[in-house]
Amino acid sequence: MADMMRMSGSGALGGFQRDKLGSPSTGSEDGGGIDLGDMAQELDQDEFDGPVAFNGDRPAITAPPESEWYHGRLDRFCAEQRLKSASRLGSYLAVCGDFYIGGRQFFSLSDLVGYYTSCSDLLKRERLVSPVAPPEPVNDKKRVVAILPYTKMPDTDELTFQKGDIFFVHNDMGDNWLWVTAHRTGEQGMIFRELVEDLDPSIDPNTVFSWFHPTCSKNEAVDMLVKAGPGSFLVRPSDNSPGDYSLFFHINNQIQRFRIEKKGVRYLMGGRTFECLDAVINRYRKEQIVEGHTLMHPVINGSQPEYHPPSNVASAAEKIYATLRECRDQNILKKTKGIKHHGYLLKKSDKTAKWKQLYFALLVEGSETHLCFYDNPKKTKPKGLIDLSCAYLYQCHESFWERQHCFQIVERALPCLATITYLCANSQESYVEWVNALKSHCVSQLSKAQSKVPRLRELRCLNLQILEAHRLPFKLVPHPYCVVSLNQVKVGKTRVKTAPDPVWEEEFVLDDVPPDVVTVTITVLSKGKRGKDSEVAELTVDLCGLKNGQETEEWYPLVGMTPMGEWGSIRLRIRYLDDLVMPCDEYSPLQQLLVEPELNAVRALAEICHNDRIPLATSLLKVFRHEKRETELLRILCQAEVARENETTTLFRGASLATTLMDLYMRAECTVFLQSAVSDTIQRILDSKQSGELNPTKMDVNDDACSNAEFLLMILDQVTQSIFTSPDACPRTVRYICNCLQKAVVAKWPSPNERLVRTRVVSGFIFLRLLCPALLNPRQFVLVSETPHQMATRTLIMVAKCLQNLANLVEFGGKEPYMEVVNPFILKNKERMIVFLDQAKLPDCKQQSLAAQVSLGRKRTSTASRADNPGSDHCGQAGSKFELQRAPERTVRRTTPSVQHRRKSSGSKQGLEDSRSVREHQEAASIVAAIESQDGSRLSRSDSGAWHSEYDSVLEK
Repeated sequence: MADMMRMSGSGALGGFQRDKLGSPSTGSEDGGGIDLGDMAQELDQDEFDGPVAFNGDRPAITAPPESEWYHGRLDRFCAEQRLKSASRLGSYLAVCGDFYIGGRQFFSLSDLVGYYTSCSDLLKRERLVSPVAPPEPVNDKKRVVAILPYTKMPDTDELTFQKGDIFFVHNDMGDNWLWVTAHRTGEQGMIFRELVEDLDPSIDPNTVFSWFHPTCSKNEAVDMLVKAGPGSFLVRPSDNSPGDYSLFFHINNQIQRFRIEKKGVRYLMGGRTFECLDAVINRYRKEQIVEGHTLMHPVINGSQPEYHPPSNVASAAEKIYATLRECRDQNILKKTKGIKHHGYLLKKSDKTAKWKQLYFALLVEGSETHLCFYDNPKKTKPKGLIDLSCAYLYQCHESFWERQHCFQIVERALPCLATITYLCANSQESYVEWVNALKSHCVSQLSKAQSKVPRLRELRCLNLQILEAHRLPFKLVPHPYCVVSLNQVKVGKTRVKTAPDPVWEEEFVLDDVPPDVVTVTITVLSKGKRGKDSEVAELTVDLCGLKNGQETEEWYPLVGMTPMGEWGSIRLRIRYLDDLVMPCDEYSPLQQLLVEPELNAVRALAEICHNDRIPLATSLLKVFRHEKRETELLRILCQAEVARENETTTLFRGASLATTLMDLYMRAECTVFLQSAVSDTIQRILDSKQSGELNPTKMDVNDDACSNAEFLLMILDQVTQSIFTSPDACPRTVRYICNCLQKAVVAKWPSPNERLVRTRVVSGFIFLRLLCPALLNPRQFVLVSETPHQMATRTLIMVAKCLQNLANLVEFGGKEPYMEVVNPFILKNKERMIVFLDQAKLPDCKQQSLAAQVSLGRKRTSTASRADNPGSDHCGQAGSKFELQRAPERTVRRTTPSVQHRRKSSGSKQGLEDSRSVREHQEAASIVAAIESQDGSRLSRSDSGAWHSEYDSVLEK
């Protein structure tokens, strides 16, 4: 890349963003060049600030001689020192690289310098004025020739070549490696210095081509073409334009000549530019050079010289290859020294639609820090880099790209220019590692308190809920959605709804908001065809105007992008927290108070922090997961709620700290269970064109109620079979808690009339708070990548509604007569549901084993906490995997020594399984009979424990 260094008007040094590393690829055989007409049109569209001739013509692109401003290969520090020593405003120089600047490509450095000297400004009213000459002449057109063949290592930047191949040298990469362009193929890459030697400057590199005749005169060329016949061709140096070439072509008993202009390192012909002379020939071998004719038969140069390496090269070949291998190994070691962090990430720019997996390396070299990305770790030359000295790090909500673990880097090399790169990690651990590694090298976003006291960390959290909008102009916004931005950087978006009164009810939890963020903007866009969405209105909220730590819910007026009447309003619920986090050891007393065995402090917080239930539950779960005591926390709080409740009909119906903790924990731990139980069913509904809607008021005109009912019953059979065969996929900790809950409710309500409560207490968590919410919102549970379409959404609601009634062991009544077609399905699966809910809990032996392991883990962690720093990871970075999942298996093997004996007797084993199955079904049948005998033959829906209040409104719709 051509790096342009200049002295700006303010005296500060300015550098320009590099869009691409290395020279453009020249490996295209078809010679797909750049249309000069297109470039001329692009130049005409630019706004030139310079003088224009009276006849309307643009000034010619002229530059000072290259020797006055080109400095060859030079690092940035030396370039800046030379500019400072010049001490003149507008002074400039250029160093080795490609001819790219400001997103525009130039054919040569002379074109680039001439363009910004006489045609356009680099910045407003700032041009290249005074070139800075190098201390001594620079020879950067070095050519070398291969003296030995070489085959490259796979997946590296090395080149494969034969003896006699010619290369143009671009950079000396050190350690005897050169970055070159192969003249024959146009391919760029690395070659080893000892495999080549310098080529005589007087030798034309095109002599490697058989159709090139460097010493042939014009008359001799004509004679050879006449002998070769029609369709023959050759290329020779031009007599009229030294440095250019002439293509001679025999056509229709005539010899026609075509001029091939040499422009820098490229070749121009027919209004196109080519990377090498061979690309010109290859193009016109396939395409017509004259109407109805293409190049056919080359006239071979019989006197083409053959390169003979020195005689001592053959004997030293083995030594050269051995040195090459040694240098390659040393180069790998040197490359890893400057790498502070590395690994694979998915990358996407704001201009591309697809994600691509690349290898990233965080390179720190002195004061320069770059995030380089490669095709694979073996590559030496990066595909690109991100200069972190002018980059800002922002999070990216999973709603923005329908992906988890995303973040973005915003480069602001100039105030008016921003380049955004989106990155995605493959796990939460990788995401945290990358963010922590990059944060310290990006532009400092520390607050004043942090800069004064390094051990303090400012914690800024934003919980934003976009609820609904009112009176949006339907003609301008038929399909609205919202985009959330921090300091005009987009971080999240809602789903597309229908105007004029869309209801979103979507939540955005943005943790660790950078201190430099002062505003949050909600932009309303209208979904257009082919991705052409248009911004129509926006709302900006100043964070400093929000009450710290308090939740506010208000209607905000929208401001339109164009001046017209009212644009409607939007309802937001915002909770903003700005606090300072002290060093971790300051929180040790609080941590010890929270995790004491009786959990008295946690119970007290549950009584007084009802409005802050969700953030409290999130924080408590992090603390107890770090202590490996989350199971104990959930068990004690759930048992306390059972002891406090007097009516079975309201047990776990309300929102409490215990239910919120269970919701968060199951959502975090039950991903595998959800995928096993309902993922296939959801995908089948999404792929199907058949609806499962039974509500007549929701059906389309062409819907057939019978077909819908048949499809719904088929889906219900499939999903229940999948759920009933997946109890082992449910995490052991969740099953352990279910067992504890069943024992607690049986001890509280031992009456035979309350036998069904032991079943419903499990279904209330497994179905009400896990399976049914996952069916209603599969995207939020990472079961699908996109929001289901409207017909699939209604079918999923029907499925969730039927499953919940089945879990409550009640049929549909007269309130919803259209749902009575599902009652036979519920009656058929009642016993299976009871058996499944009973199997969902751990057997007693496994429960005791897990309880023992939890107790042991608690003792170990409490001992370790007294020995080590007890609050080391309390400040938001705590969280470890639950490590007790395999412990019950080991304990069961110790506590049940008769297992091996039972395995020897397959008949007795089968008998035990059969007898257990009979007992389970008998117990299930007795429970069903008890249910049927209560209050007549059917229970009312109000007694079923039915729906969580969060989903009642959805299902009633």
